[in-house]
Amino acid sequence: MRHFLFRLLLLGTALDGALAQYALQIGNVAWPGGYRCFSGTEYPNTVNFTLAKTENGSRAYAVTAGPSTTTGNFNRQLSSGLNRLNYQLYPANARSFILKAPPSATANEVISGRSHAQAGTGIPLSFLFCIPPGQIVFPGTYTDSITVSVYRNYNDPGNPMNSRTITLSAVVIPEAVLAVVPRGSGFSDSTSQNLNFGTLTQGQRLGCDLLVRRNTGCNLTFSSLNNGVLKAIPTPTTDQVPYVCTVNGTRLNLATRRQISLPAGLSSSADGERLPIDITIGNLADAAAGDYQDQIVIAVVAN
Repeated sequence: MRHFLFRLLLLGTALDGALAQYALQIGNVAWPGGYRCFSGTEYPNTVNFTLAKTENGSRAYAVTAGPSTTTGNFNRQLSSGLNRLNYQLYPANARSFILKAPPSATANEVISGRSHAQAGTGIPLSFLFCIPPGQIVFPGTYTDSITVSVYRNYNDPGNPMNSRTITLSAVVIPEAVLAVVPRGSGFSDSTSQNLNFGTLTQGQRLGCDLLVRRNTGCNLTFSSLNNGVLKAIPTPTTDQVPYVCTVNGTRLNLATRRQISLPAGLSSSADGERLPIDITIGNLADAAAGDYQDQIVIAVVAN
């Protein structure tokens, strides 16, 4: 009797079931309203997205965010040419932890959970996109890209179930702001100064500082309520007292509105450019006794 030996070689690829458990539904993210360099207010942007369940059963998930393409690490930056704007991503309820990805991530540095819902269920999730205030950078559109992925666990050594590469962007607004402060003081919310000469005499001089913070070129305009002279108050008369106004050493004839332009560039310090303003009293001639006043209005417009 003959015996036949059959060997059957079974070949195949074992697919990781986790690959089909969840899918990310997330798009590009734009910072709302534009970034203003000189606003001290921080307002984190909540980024909402959906994790779509694609398999029945109780399934764990850990949503992660990869390193910044600009920096190559988790010190994330948006870029516009050679210019950089720092930003960071956080789990929605944990500002003390940066959103990361394996193998660097800890349990607190991912968005994790478990769903018992049926396939087809959408799980709403979110993270925070934060740009720290007070960064003085050139205007323009700043971008970075990161890869958002979903794993089974924060320390999963395998491939993610699903990944999406998204672009984050922020438009930095051209901006210039000013403060009028006592001589030598730092930048503040102060936008007015009263120069009280007391009893007027020719040659008296008082001054203050104009501080301009900016991330672009700008125009400063100076206009005098009385066209460059002091007039009697509360009821103006024909009497008047002339004065000389200099800004950063340049004499301004305030008989009409005057303009000073600052070229493109960033503020040279946290206080901005310091432009000293000096007011020198002229010849009183035959001006009648009384109180005299003028008001100079300064405005700044970013280019």
